[in-house]
Amino acid sequence: MLTQPKIDLYDRVINRINHEERLIILRKKLILESFSLIMSIFIFIPLSLRLLSDIAKSGLTQFLSLLITDFSIVMSNIGDYVLSLLETTPALSLSLTLAILLVLVFNLAKLADCYGDYKKIIINPVK
Repeated sequence: MLTQPKIDLYDRVINRINHEERLIILRKKLILESFSLIMSIFIFIPLSLRLLSDIAKSGLTQFLSLLITDFSIVMSNIGDYVLSLLETTPALSLSLTLAILLVLVFNLAKLADCYGDYKKIIINPVK
């Protein structure tokens, strides 16, 4: 006597295989996104230190301190003050630091999204 398998056995096996394939893909995405986030953090730290060094070298902090000490003089010459701030701003360091900060936030958002997808699949396993 041969026993017959249940009718939905094939569907359950295929669903389980698809579930495991999605888990493998999401694990790989999580590893890749984590690695890119770590790399952007390691790039952001030296760039931000370089920005702080360039700000100190350019004299931008002295111009900004004028706002506190001589506010009325700064307000009477606001146009020249803004131009002098723009001239002393380290543009390359600032733009690189802001660009890598944007990449860092983007990687963090993608990692959070991927982690949310992973948790949905883990919480709702195929029966």
